Amino acid sequence: MCRPAGRDAATGADAHPLGGADYAWRTWMDETVVSWATCLLTDADLATVAAACLAATHHGADRVGDACRLTIPSPRDHRAAPLLRHPDLVSPIADLHRETLLGLLDIDPARSSPERR
Repeated sequence: MCRPAGRDAATGADAHPLGGADYAWRTWMDETVVSWATCLLTDADLATVAAACLAATHHGADRVGDACRLTIPSPRDHRAAPLLRHPDLVSPIADLHRETLLGLLDIDPARSSPERR
């Protein structure tokens, strides 16, 4: 039985335990990636720091890709996914692993802006 309690509890999908191979994809890693992606999608400043940190790694700046849709979302980007970018709606998911992401990016969670928490 696989039960990613954090994500399921945050979304209300924890009423029935999941089991079997059909649910094997629901792992802690998936939960972490979803949480971090939500953090970056809802916080352009954090996405800018993350892109800069990635560019400074062995992956290099030329492999980071175009992070502009996260760092400087256009009006079209905002219209395309307003609910996915709304911090109040997605904060339960973003908060699951936000502190770990902030730690990896060397950002003190106590000094992060209120919008990020």
